[in-house]
Amino acid sequence: MPSIEAIETHVVYDNPTPNNCSRHGSFPGLVELPSGELLALFVMGSAFESADATTMVTRSADRGKTWQLQGPLHIKDEAHQFDADTMKPMLLADGTLIAAGYRFHRTDPEQQLVNPETDGVRPGDNIIAFSRDEGHTWTHPRIIPRSHDQLIELSGPLVQLKNGSVLGTGLLFPQWDGTQPNGADGVLLRSDDNGQTWNDHTRFFVDPNQCYSPSESRLCEMQPGRLVTIAWVTDHVQGKNKCNHVTVSHDNGTTWSTPIDTGILGQASNLMHWQDDLLLSIHAQREGDDIGLYVRLVDFTNDQWRTLAQTNIWANAPAMKVASYASMGSNLRFGQPSLLNLGDGEVLASHWAIENGQGRILTHRLRVRA
Repeated sequence: MPSIEAIETHVVYDNPTPNNCSRHGSFPGLVELPSGELLALFVMGSAFESADATTMVTRSADRGKTWQLQGPLHIKDEAHQFDADTMKPMLLADGTLIAAGYRFHRTDPEQQLVNPETDGVRPGDNIIAFSRDEGHTWTHPRIIPRSHDQLIELSGPLVQLKNGSVLGTGLLFPQWDGTQPNGADGVLLRSDDNGQTWNDHTRFFVDPNQCYSPSESRLCEMQPGRLVTIAWVTDHVQGKNKCNHVTVSHDNGTTWSTPIDTGILGQASNLMHWQDDLLLSIHAQREGDDIGLYVRLVDFTNDQWRTLAQTNIWANAPAMKVASYASMGSNLRFGQPSLLNLGDGEVLASHWAIENGQGRILTHRLRVRA
């Protein structure tokens, strides 16, 4: 019988001196290096949206049991000293590490990132950096050019397909005045030269009724050319969260299905190919009766979602509603989960969470039987 068993939990980052200074961790991303080490990127800041928030590097030599904090991925230059940034790692086939994400522009550390009157966000850049020594040193982040003004919520890692293309997905953020001149769809970023140049013309998530928008999207490839995205879907007309939806492509991301309802009332989520037509998914569920982080083994035969097994791996949070950007900074208590396949049926699930007033980065080692 299919099953998912939680084996052990470890801490990637926790402020060692909370009585002395405020340092919170959030938004982790993990990758396994060719050397066998694990590398994690996460955001550290004195508050959830503080101007000193930036991407940090930490690494593990014992498969995630203990971690050594390396330091910031980059030093902010004067022009971007108050810009909060977040970046996720991915490993190219040639061994190069890519960190990609986004930053918000601020000229003053007291400026808010979200406009409470319009629920729009500050302008910013999509950014990318490279490392050719397993993350010990990085190039300074450079801007990924866009064909439109709206910032792309590139909150998940890039993915390299079996054909070599590198893809990323993200929602179009609303502008500071709340307008969305390019819509609220999901944008697909594509590079065919290992992240040097980019195209952002494809949409991976388009709601025919123009009511739903796909936050915190994540992408995986199953069989060659068969891609699946999952997203935290909000009805931005009514201001309500909906169930997680997936979209599917059978041509390496050139065309996409209409959004498919999974029936799971999750928000920030992630997924990975397990084997054959099986997916492994992880969902931050913050509303209703089933609160916590749920991992599911899913039969996705014929692009239809059918849960075979599930387990709650963390539930140390109250129920809460977060359906707007303005409420995230005060209401979010956990999120941005991900899954890393360690081999031999073991998976490392990671996420951030507020525990004892501190933003912590946690992992949970799982054993999966299909």
